Amino acid sequence: MKRHLALIPLFILALSIPACGPGFPIMTAEQEKFIENVERLNKENETLKAKVAKLEGGAGLREEMDSLKSSLAESNISLEKLRQDLAFVRGNIEEGAHDRERITEEAQKAFSSTQDLNQRLSSIEASIKSVQERLGTFEASYDGQDRDLEEMRGTIAAIDRKAAALEKAVAETRSEAASMRANEEKAPKAEDAEALYQKGYRETTSKDYPRAVETFQKFLVAYPGHKFAGNAQYWLGEIYYAKGDWEMAILEFDKAVKRYPESEKAPASLLKQGFAFEKIGAKKEARVLLNDLLKKFPASPEAGLAKKRLESLK
Repeated sequence: MKRHLALIPLFILALSIPACGPGFPIMTAEQEKFIENVERLNKENETLKAKVAKLEGGAGLREEMDSLKSSLAESNISLEKLRQDLAFVRGNIEEGAHDRERITEEAQKAFSSTQDLNQRLSSIEASIKSVQERLGTFEASYDGQDRDLEEMRGTIAAIDRKAAALEKAVAETRSEAASMRANEEKAPKAEDAEALYQKGYRETTSKDYPRAVETFQKFLVAYPGHKFAGNAQYWLGEIYYAKGDWEMAILEFDKAVKRYPESEKAPASLLKQGFAFEKIGAKKEARVLLNDLLKKFPASPEAGLAKKRLESLK
């Protein structure tokens, strides 16, 4: 740019030579370059407007977007002023071509105006570069928001599954309550209860899970106060855990812990409930349950397993 500006005095000198007539070239290479720069800035400005319009819908970036639009508006004003000044310079030069005596003076004004416009052009280029950098930052931020949105969708899906499991559990509880009322007056024999429990246990070990679930549920409805009731409830949780139905396993283990806190299977129920929470990605809940196990049953074999798992959950 400096090399082109240095040609302006030569341009003025050429105009002062009498042999130069009206056919002498009006626009200098510097001015042609200037016009090209203005047009380039126009295109960049339009591109920035499109990017801003695309990003304008982001709820968390409204204030920053307002600042960007303000910067772009200022750039538009500056570019419009540059166009007006350029038109003025062109008019002066063309008018000077018809007046041999004024052409030197007009050329000097054009030289001065070109210097001023170049400075303002450099300032606008710096401003647009800054806006482009800020837009790049915003675009990166949007990429991060997309990832957060996907994680949120996963969490919502997990909550939906839990809600469905809870609804199923409520229906089962109501069914159990109805069955219990129907069997309140019955006085079951102890040997019948143990035989039913052993049947459910055999079905579990042979992986006949549908029948095992039916047997244990029947046992719990008929003998809710039996010494093996806590064990039966625990095995229901184990069956769902083995099937990979983590939400139902959590619900069944929770029943074992709350309904039969004195059962020999209470520590195991807490442990496996914590493991099931970890399976669905709820590490915070898993840590709470495993720490509760350590607090309530510190001498149990399950406590050692809980300590090891807690180390991996940190």
